[in-house]
Formats: sequence, structure tokens, C-alpha cells
Amino acid sequence: MFLNKLYTEPYYVFEPVTFSNGLNFIFGKKEVKNPKNSLNSIGKSTFLDLIDFCLLASFTKSHNPRLHSASNKIYDTTIVLEFENKGINYIIKRNFVKPNLIEFGEINDTKFYKIKELKIKLANLVFKQKDYVGVFNSSWYRSLISFFLKIQKHKKEQFSDPIKFINELTMEELNVYHLFLLDIDNSDAFKILQYRTDQKRLKPSIKEIKRFVEEKYEIKDIKESQNKINKLRIEIKKLKEAVEKFKLGEQYENAEEEANKLTGSIKNFLFQNHIDKQKINNYKESYSLPERFSVNRITKIYEELNKDFSQKVNSTLKEAFEFRKNLSKSRKEFISLEISKLEKVILEREEKIKGFEDLRAKLFYFLSAKEAITDLTEAFFNLSTKQNTLSEIEANSKILIDLSTELGEIEVEISKTTNDLIKFIENVNDEITSFYGQILEIYDNIYIGNKDKVQFSLTINKRKRSIIDIDLSMDDMFGKGKNQGRTLIYDLAVIISNIKKNRNLPKFIIQDGIFDGVDKAHFIAVCEYINKLVNSGMRIQYITTINEEGTLSEKFGNTDLVDLETIEQQSVLILTPNNKLLKTDFK
Repeated sequence: MFLNKLYTEPYYVFEPVTFSNGLNFIFGKKEVKNPKNSLNSIGKSTFLDLIDFCLLASFTKSHNPRLHSASNKIYDTTIVLEFENKGINYIIKRNFVKPNLIEFGEINDTKFYKIKELKIKLANLVFKQKDYVGVFNSSWYRSLISFFLKIQKHKKEQFSDPIKFINELTMEELNVYHLFLLDIDNSDAFKILQYRTDQKRLKPSIKEIKRFVEEKYEIKDIKESQNKINKLRIEIKKLKEAVEKFKLGEQYENAEEEANKLTGSIKNFLFQNHIDKQKINNYKESYSLPERFSVNRITKIYEELNKDFSQKVNSTLKEAFEFRKNLSKSRKEFISLEISKLEKVILEREEKIKGFEDLRAKLFYFLSAKEAITDLTEAFFNLSTKQNTLSEIEANSKILIDLSTELGEIEVEISKTTNDLIKFIENVNDEITSFYGQILEIYDNIYIGNKDKVQFSLTINKRKRSIIDIDLSMDDMFGKGKNQGRTLIYDLAVIISNIKKNRNLPKFIIQDGIFDGVDKAHFIAVCEYINKLVNSGMRIQYITTINEEGTLSEKFGNTDLVDLETIEQQSVLILTPNNKLLKTDFK
């Protein structure tokens, strides 16, 4: 992607700006008549905002209040950006009235797209690689293009870390983009991003469920939750059985009183059965006694006195014996009948006792299960309450177990991927070394004669959530100038490496205000280095804002490269306090 031109329609708010190969300055120039007038807020950064706007930046007040405010002055205009990609010229037209409906296409062959649709199209056009072995997603467009658009935003820290070029993103996500830009396989880094994203989703959910269950049911962990579930299941089972076996409200006014009555009836029946069983035993004993009466013996006694008399006595005794025998038989039959009646009564009582005992057992079981529930309505209410509690605890417990299991599996996968990354870094050591060589080349050209050295590393750090640790460091790098130098070097190294590989990526880099506070000798060195690349045949656009401060000889040194005339020649846009971008101040 190579920028060609930026302008406005249907009329020119400012003269069309044509971008060139090499250095492109957005120059804030002092006025001869009023040299003390400030060069701040004249529209340099706002002009860059317009490029970003055409490249589908968010047009919300929170994202870019400066452009949002400026748009009120040119609300009836459309911003137009022309660019080249793979030898084909394209055009983007976007207005402030309908910022989410953009006109795009080849020159003289355009159509309208919704912003989401166009982001995908531009991602594939500007960033998609045929031979890249890693992961690429067309939803990454704005994140990737932001690397090439370092535009100062109001009250935001600038150039603090070249690796964290989007403050709002995590290093896990940024690593995926950096590896893509460095032409290094980002597949494992993308896995780490997915795992960390899932972790970020799961951990708050687990924490919230634990908090809810602990506060509502005083359950602190899975073990305690399972114990509570088991206890509730037993209580519910008892309640269900009690309710199903009888309905207290329909049968009894007072379960305890009824149980006492049943106990009294059972005791009474048992006592009566005991008495009747004793009667039966006595009856059986009475007719089981042996017959001790002998007619022949008595007859012999009387024969000694008188034989005739003896015969008469014998005859009479036989009749008496026969009578007694018949009487005994009748008595036995009567006793047997009485025993049968008693046994029948005892059996009936035993059946009643069994029925009473079963009913009494139900009452006792109910009273125990219900904990003295007074009516059936309360029984059903308690049952419903316990069932709802059980369902809620079971559901939350299951979710908690599932989420914890999933989290554990993710942590295992992170460990596996970390091990894979250790081997992977060893395999791409040549690529890392090659990129480090590009960094050293840029450093040596910018910091000429400087003994300080720049260090670049791409390593594994298990203590960091991102696992992959990309670092660019310089001595005294936390000084403002040196810290901005890190961004300058890294960004140039990325774009130059990709241009040398002829990868399908932007061939421009925008760095707004990066030379503020930087030693001007380094500014000269950057200009010389970019010119050297262009003279060698490289197509590269370096776009930056710069102010004329005092005299060039005082600030830049006595060199033809940075005299006023040369800078103006390489400036694509010159703004002054009396020639502001939109003829107004920008806050």
C-alpha cells in the first residue's frame, strides 16, 4: 500500500496533498512577520487524522475528539484518499454525515460499502499474504493498520513502548500482530491468545458463581456443595414419601394425638389377646387330663361281698361311665368351639394391630420427616422450597465443575503450547537474527558514533501471561528522546524488512511528532537514511510532522539537508499560524 493523494470534495477545504516516495513532512512554518506565534494547534495532527479517517478509524468523540470537533467545520465535505496497491490505484471516499457508508474501489469503478464489510475487504487487499504460514484474520484490519499510523491523540501517552503500540490491547493479542508483521509464524501465539481469552471469560464466571453460592447458601467449595446436595436429596425423598403415603390435612387433625390413640388401641388388643390365649391354654389343659376311673376294679370289690349285687353295681357303673364319657365328649366339643372362637378373635385383633402399627409407623415417619409440619400445605411448600434450592445448587455446582474442568484443560493446553513455543523459538532463530540485523543497521545510521547499543530479543517468559516476550531496549531508553528512538527504530525495521521481502503490507509509516525532544542530529540522520533507501531504489514513504523552531542553524545544525528550503521542498503540506488546515485552531 502506497499513499498517493488526500483531498476533499465537493470543494477543496485545503489544497490536495500529493504524497511522494521518501520523506513527506507535514511542516509547521514560522511567519516572518509574527515569529512568536505558536505552531501548535494549526492542524498538522488533524491532517493525519483525516488519513486515518479514510482508513476507517472510529469516528466517535471518545476515540478522536479532535477530529470529531473539527468535522463540525467541514461537515458537508467528503474526505478522499487515493492509494496504490500492487500497481493498482484505489480510492476511498468517506464523509462525516454517513461515516459508516464508504465509497471504495479502483479509480472510476467504485461502489458503496458498509464499514464492517469494507474493513474485511481492505484487510485482504492490504495485509493478506499468499505464503504466510501463520494465522491471519480479516477482522484484524484496524489493529494492523494502526501500527503504521502513529498519530498523537489528545492526553494520551506517546511512543512509550514500540511493542505496545495499542494501549488498549493485551500483549497476548499484540504478540500475534507483531509476529505477523515480522513474518514469523504466529500460530502458537494465536493459541495462547485464544486460551487467555477463554481464561479471561471463565475466571470471572467461576468467581461470580462461587460468590453467589457462598453468600446465598454458605457453601465455600465443591465438596461442601456436594454434601449440601446429598443432604437435600435425602430430605426431599423423606418429604415425598411422607406426602405420597398419606395426606395429613385430609385424614388427621393432630398426628401426635392420633398416634397416641393408635398406641392405646394396640396395647388394649395385645392385652385382650394375651388373656384369650391364656384361656385357650387352660381349656386345652382341662380336657387333656387322663381318665382315672376303672369299672372292673370296683366290680371286683363288690364281688367279694355279693356277686349279684356286684353285677348290679357293674351295670349301674357302666351306665354312669358311659354318661360321663358322653358328658366329657360334649365338654371337649364345647371347649374346642370356644378355643376356635377365641383364636378367631385373636387373629382379627392381630390383623387390626398390624393395621394400626402400619398407620402409626406412617404417622411417626411423617412427623420425623416433616419436623412437626402442621398441615399438608406446609408440607408441599417445604418440598417445593427444598427442590428449588436443590435445583439451584445442582445447576450452579454443575456449571462450576464444568467451568473449572474447562479452565484446567486450558491451563494444560497453555503448558503444552508453551513447550511448543520454546522449540519454535529455537527454529526461527535465523529470522529473529535477521530482523535484529535490520535494527542494528538502522541504529548505526541514526546514532552515528554512539557507543550505546540497542538490544532486541524474542524469547519465552513463562512468568508473563503472553508467554512470548518481545523486547527492544536501548541504554537510557527511559529518557524521552531515547524512548521515542526505540519506536522510530522498530517501526522502520518492520517496514523496511517487509519491503525487502516484497510482502503485501503498507510501504508507508506515519510518526506524528516523534522528533519532539529528540536530538536534531538524529533527525538529520533519519532524513539521510531514508534518502539513501530511496536512492537505492526502494519505494518507502516516511510521513512525519515537524515544526520550524527558531532558526534551522540553531536547532538542526549547519547542513544543506535540513535548511528551510530543503524541508519545504520535501513537505507535502505547509501550515502556518495564519494558514491553518481548516482555518481554525485545533485543541
